[in-house]
Amino acid sequence: MVPESELTIKAQTASPQELQISTLATLQDGTALSLRGFQVCAVSLLLIYMVAGSTFLSLNYQMLMGASVFVVAYLAEKIAPSHQLGRLFIMTTCGFLTLRYWFFRTTVTITFSNGLEFCFSLLLYFAETYGIIIYFMGMFVNSSSMLRTSPKLPSDIEELPTVDVYIPTYNEPVEMVRVTAIACTQLFYPKEKLNVYILDDGGTVQKVNDPNESKSSSARQRAGVLKNIAKELSINYATRDRNVSAKAGNLNESLMSCECRLDEDAFDSISCINEGLNQGCGEVILILDCDHVPARDFLHHTVGFFLQDPKLFLLQTPHFFINPDPVEKNLETFRKSPSENEMFYAAIHPGLDFWNASFFCGSAALLRRKFLLEVGGIAGETITEDAETALGLHGKGYNSAYLCKPLIIGLTPETFDDFIVQRSRWAQGMIQIFLLKNPLFQKGLTIFQKICYFNSSFFWFFGIARSIFFVSPLILLFFGLKIYNASLLQVLAFALPHLAGAYLLSNYLFGRYRHPFFSELYETIQSFYLLPAIISAILKPRSPVFTVTPKAVSLKKDFLSHLATPFYIMLFLAIAAYIAGVYRWLTIPGVADSIVLCMLWNTFNIVMVLSCLGVVWERRQMRGMHRYVTDENILLDLQDGKDMISATLFDLSLSGAGIRIDDDSAGTKSVQSKLTGKDIIINARDSYGCEYSLPVEVKQHRYKDDHSIIGVIFKGKEKAEMVDIINFVYGDSSRWKFFSQKSNNVSVNYLSGFLLVLKTGIIGTLSNFRGVSSIIYENMKNYVVQAVKKIP
Repeated sequence: MVPESELTIKAQTASPQELQISTLATLQDGTALSLRGFQVCAVSLLLIYMVAGSTFLSLNYQMLMGASVFVVAYLAEKIAPSHQLGRLFIMTTCGFLTLRYWFFRTTVTITFSNGLEFCFSLLLYFAETYGIIIYFMGMFVNSSSMLRTSPKLPSDIEELPTVDVYIPTYNEPVEMVRVTAIACTQLFYPKEKLNVYILDDGGTVQKVNDPNESKSSSARQRAGVLKNIAKELSINYATRDRNVSAKAGNLNESLMSCECRLDEDAFDSISCINEGLNQGCGEVILILDCDHVPARDFLHHTVGFFLQDPKLFLLQTPHFFINPDPVEKNLETFRKSPSENEMFYAAIHPGLDFWNASFFCGSAALLRRKFLLEVGGIAGETITEDAETALGLHGKGYNSAYLCKPLIIGLTPETFDDFIVQRSRWAQGMIQIFLLKNPLFQKGLTIFQKICYFNSSFFWFFGIARSIFFVSPLILLFFGLKIYNASLLQVLAFALPHLAGAYLLSNYLFGRYRHPFFSELYETIQSFYLLPAIISAILKPRSPVFTVTPKAVSLKKDFLSHLATPFYIMLFLAIAAYIAGVYRWLTIPGVADSIVLCMLWNTFNIVMVLSCLGVVWERRQMRGMHRYVTDENILLDLQDGKDMISATLFDLSLSGAGIRIDDDSAGTKSVQSKLTGKDIIINARDSYGCEYSLPVEVKQHRYKDDHSIIGVIFKGKEKAEMVDIINFVYGDSSRWKFFSQKSNNVSVNYLSGFLLVLKTGIIGTLSNFRGVSSIIYENMKNYVVQAVKKIP
């Protein structure tokens, strides 16, 4: 048996050959461990159910057994929370409660009384079965985690592979592309081994010759700016003739054309500018979305994996976002609860990596060129080209790896509209993979990889299941159709232990990265808008097209999203269902149990809808550059001829910083008035030992709790000044401690999680109603004013 600690790869102390053998052996042993564990689990479930199943026990004993097994799982979580055998035991007990419920649900609750009732009953049953399948596959994926550390790079530069950095762009702000490109030129890597490319899909021949003069002029202007950026930074600019296959086509054009034709001025062919640069074919390709700014040590932490494993095709790193997504922003949960992406990148992806099923996430990843060329480049049959590419390369027998260390900082969609655009593309793309390249039938994959990929693609049907879960209690309360045939006691004996065990296991596995009921909230907010996208992909799996997700959107004022209407309808229906339920309670005998259950179910749905209403009230976002929290010592030169004073940097962005000065360092409160509007210099050092002297202008100065708090903006936008600012702000990955250390991520129990979602939903809904009321008031006032003006 392999101790859990041995699953961490000790890259710094082993030679590449020893490490390769050790890594593969550890992975195989770990796989055997989990396989044996799941065999034990499966046998245990069968034996327990055969001995104490519903056939042999009365309902009272079933209630006692359900409660007892849950208590055992709860105590196991407290006694052995991090031990591998404890983990498998908790999964076994919680899995038993769910399998027991599903057996009861299948054999007892499905009855035929009339056709319509039976159809709705089956829909609900299939939605529950879908959820249970996802639950068990997720349990398998997360049965163990692969936690890697970075291999040590060889001291001989000649042993390092050449690296091409691809920055694909389409219509994003050119300043965003410039920041990422500058950061790429500052990577810690031998310059003769590094080439950076801006891949401009907005400056293609097709775009610059668009019949619409406004569009073609805009494309030419943007392409010209990007070319100038490439010249300024001494990097490569490339475009192509036509916009075929979206991002995949853009990447493949350069991937397949190692020797780009030099064409500095014309727009009629692929053009790589900056004559004299090394434009060879990099052995490894780093792909970065143009809003993903890499830390300077990105390649230092990642390239060694390709030296360690000659069969490695992918090294993926987390996507770490500096700004809140629309749910976090509009519900004001940012930095109070874990971000949505943290569960995937901090918990699920290490589990995928354990089974050699870590897949390409589109950016912040290194890929080996040789293996990409074997499969014809980046795949383009679906609109999730990243996961599709990884699926094909895993099928070839190649390996992937995941390093759970944030090495880029990026942007997530700012508005709910953009959020839905992004998620619709993800859903349609993964459903395309499910239908066109179903992992279960892909040759070359291990059974473990098939399960992992099947889980990742099948998950995106959740929009259908969530819609059914919302509608189901309304069907009984409004129409009297009994689609869930179970008494209150049966629910207490089977359904309640299943739900309690599922939430216990979810909180055990993901509690630090996703608070209870936030998954339900995120799925509910997406479901009714993903439903048309899902159905479209099912009916025409080859029809979805790639849509670029807008980023860096500024919102000058609060407003109601145009996507809000379905949630008002859902709230109205859910409230009306209470009235219908009370009416049925009073007028129809013998259905009290069903009405109580549906009322409780409907209450849960209302809590989710309240939060959804808070999300669709878009809060303004004025800040052009998002700030992140830090905590480090700096020295300030006030340029007054005196000694520098010590201070603390507490937040940072590309535009400026927040600085705290102790009262004894700053002098007296009178200093405040002297600093406002003054130019000073920040002197700092990052974790690499690089020193910075950055000129800033003081824009704000106030006094709080025996501290002087000053807000400053960076001065200078020239190349040399921007290089220093970008290196200081984004170059040091060790600053992102609030992601990697999870200092603010603490598990909460189920009740606290539910109350948190309820509180958040009520506050969000009140904000929504206040905002809508103010809109109505303003419109009415304007109408009255206009009407008065028309009176003679």
